[in-house]
Amino acid sequence: MTAEAAQASASSASFDAMLQEAKRASVDAKNAAASGDSAAAAAKEDKALREACKGFEAMFLNMMYREMRATVHEGGLFGESNARKIFEDMRDSEMAKQMAESGGIGLGDMLYKQLAPQATKRAQAEAQTAAAIIEQQKQQSK
Repeated sequence: MTAEAAQASASSASFDAMLQEAKRASVDAKNAAASGDSAAAAAKEDKALREACKGFEAMFLNMMYREMRATVHEGGLFGESNARKIFEDMRDSEMAKQMAESGGIGLGDMLYKQLAPQATKRAQAEAQTAAAIIEQQKQQSK
C-alpha cells in the first residue's frame, strides 16, 4: 500500500467516524425531544453541533497540513519512505485534532455561531411537536 493510499484511507475512515458520531448525537437529541424534555434535547443538539464544528475544523487543519507538506522538497539525511510518510500523516492528523480541541484557528467557533440559532430553533420545534403528540395521545386515551 502506498503512502497516498494509506493517507486517503485514514482520512476517509476519520471522516466516516466523525460523521457516525454526529449522527448518533443527533439521534440522541431527537430521542430526548421525543420524550418531551426540551432542555435535554437542546443541550444534546448543542453538544452535537459543537463536536461537529470541532471535527470540521480538525479536518480542515489536517488538509491544510497535508497541502503544506506537499510543497516541501523531499530528501534529506534519511531519505523518504512509505513508513515515514504514513507516520507524518498520522502525526499531522493528531496535531490537527489537538489544535481543534484547544481552540484551533477559530473556524469551528465561527461555524458554531453561524449554525447554533438554526439548531436551537429546530430542537425547540421538535420538542414542541413531541409534547403536542404526547398531549394528544393522553387525551385520546381518556
